[in-house]
Amino acid sequence: MRDKKIRGLKRKTRNMVNRLVQETIKFPLDFYNGYWHLHLPVAQDFISSSKTPFGIRKICIETLLARAEHLIKIKPATSEKTRVVVAIDLPGLWNSQIIVFSGDSHFEGFFERNDQYQKWIPISKDRNFESEWRIRIPENLNVKGFNEVITDEDGEIYSGEIWFIGEL
Repeated sequence: MRDKKIRGLKRKTRNMVNRLVQETIKFPLDFYNGYWHLHLPVAQDFISSSKTPFGIRKICIETLLARAEHLIKIKPATSEKTRVVVAIDLPGLWNSQIIVFSGDSHFEGFFERNDQYQKWIPISKDRNFESEWRIRIPENLNVKGFNEVITDEDGEIYSGEIWFIGEL
């Protein structure tokens, strides 16, 4: 049996880009537990499908980076240091998001993931996210990658990669 093709690629991509733009016009001021985040506003079965072309996935990443760059430009000068970061979750992309941290304490604690259920193992600096995805990352943004290993209560193991791009 043949897999169905994805219908409405252009419409779904345009809607995703428009929603990202609309949600990031203004700098967020409502932080919960020290951060604000915006998940990718698109259906999981669309963006994570093996039928979704590389070009659409690339547009998704480029839009997240462009909106993070926009938020960096408009962020207010406050007493607490805010950091804007894009988290790109691979291979599916669906859990990708823009995160704004309010203060260094929340930022530093976020990357401490090393317990029996979740481990983040740094990816070698030999890997180049920019060239792998054929995108341009602005010079003022840093890149850090992790292999993520999640073990659920039943002992099932899930793995993937998370790439952080932004004010690291």
